[in-house]
Amino acid sequence: MQQVKNILLIFAIILVFSECGESHKDKNINEIQKRKQLIIYCENAVTPPIYELKKQFEKQYNCEVKIQNDCAQNLISLINYSNKGDLFIPSSRHSFAILREKSGKEILDSVFLGYTSIVFMVKKGNPKGFKGNLSVLKSRDISLIIANPETSSLGYETRRVLIEGKVYDKVLNNVISLTTDSKGLIRSLTNNQADLIINFASTIHINGNISDVEIIPLEEKYQKSLEVYAGILSTSNNCKLAESFLAYVNTPKSKSVLNRYGFSKRKTLIF
Repeated sequence: MQQVKNILLIFAIILVFSECGESHKDKNINEIQKRKQLIIYCENAVTPPIYELKKQFEKQYNCEVKIQNDCAQNLISLINYSNKGDLFIPSSRHSFAILREKSGKEILDSVFLGYTSIVFMVKKGNPKGFKGNLSVLKSRDISLIIANPETSSLGYETRRVLIEGKVYDKVLNNVISLTTDSKGLIRSLTNNQADLIINFASTIHINGNISDVEIIPLEEKYQKSLEVYAGILSTSNNCKLAESFLAYVNTPKSKSVLNRYGFSKRKTLIF
């Protein structure tokens, strides 16, 4: 009889703990479901620092941040198709105008993240001895790859520089290929597919790129500091949280992260 009582007692204890476990599990699921969510559309060249900042932001604000990264054209198409999302962070503010033109979506508020610039990049040691002269790009002696002007902020800014230097049409005839944006450009150098690329200066600070490539500045008359902004989309369902994100990326701690990735708030950049 005592043995039967012991068995019943053990069974009761197991049942209680099981119910407590299920209750705790349900509570955790409910808490996750209640967490607010931000959707950020981020161009590839800006993604690394934003990804680092989003992890800390999620902890501080008990929310979930989803990052969609791609070239500007694909991101704008996605915003237009889905009609949802909270923040748009392109590599150049020119893409805000393209967003408005192609989708009719507006930027409600924005914060300045820092400057970057367009530069030449070559393999470490500069094997071809390139000096940064735009006129050299008209020659077929240098294998050049650039970003597609129709798909990305980088391509747009590259085209602007080449048009100012009066070499754009010639360069288009000589380039080996066009890429969607900055993502594969450095890989083309390290894989010996190109002698020279045109890229955002800030990309040298990601993925250990600084150990494989080096920067050759443009001729001084073509140098320009490009402003990078994060903007709240008119499609946002969480404007308050989006505003908190803008405030967060403007804190001294976040500025330090952005600076580490090459987004300086000073116009004069030193390489």
